[in-house]
Amino acid sequence: MSRLVTVRLYSPSVLDHLVLALLDEQPAHGFAIAKLLSSDDSLAAVMHVRRPLVYRSLNALNDGGLIRASKTEAGDQGSERTVYRTTARGTREVSSWLDSVVSHPRDARIELLAKFVCRSRRGLSNVDLAQRQRSVFEEIARDFDDDVATTTGAARLVAMWRHESVTSMITLLDRIERD
Repeated sequence: MSRLVTVRLYSPSVLDHLVLALLDEQPAHGFAIAKLLSSDDSLAAVMHVRRPLVYRSLNALNDGGLIRASKTEAGDQGSERTVYRTTARGTREVSSWLDSVVSHPRDARIELLAKFVCRSRRGLSNVDLAQRQRSVFEEIARDFDDDVATTTGAARLVAMWRHESVTSMITLLDRIERD
C-alpha cells in the first residue's frame, strides 16, 4: 500500500520578505525587528505590523530555510532572545525580491513600496526597478483604457477607477526615475 505525502511549498509573504530584508541588513531578534518596523518612519508607512506577526514570520522564514538562529542573548526582562541571520539562500531570496517587479497594481501599495524602502535603506538606486515597473504598468494601463472604451455602467466606472489608479502609479514611477 502506497501512502501519498503532501508537501507544502513555502512562498514568503510580503511581511516575510520585509523581515528577511531587515535581517539581511543586520542579524536581530524578533523584538528588535518589531520595534524597527514600528519606529522607522519609512517602514511604518509601508505597513503596520503587530509583534506576534513578526514572530510568526520568523518561524516561517526559519522553517523555509531562509534564516537561522545564530545566537541567543539576554532579554531586558530576563528571558533569552534568539538572534536570527539570513542563510545564503535567504540572501539570494532578498536580492531577487528587491529586484523584481510586481505583476499587478494592487500589489504596489504595500509590496512595491516595501521594495523601494528596503532598496533605499541599502543605498540601492530605485531607478531601474521604477523603469521596469513602469513598463509593466503601462501595458496594464492600455488594457484598462480598452476596458473604459468598451464597457458601460458600473463596469465602466470600475475600469475608469483602475485606469486612473495605474496612471497615477506610472506618474509616480516617472518621478522616481527623475529623482
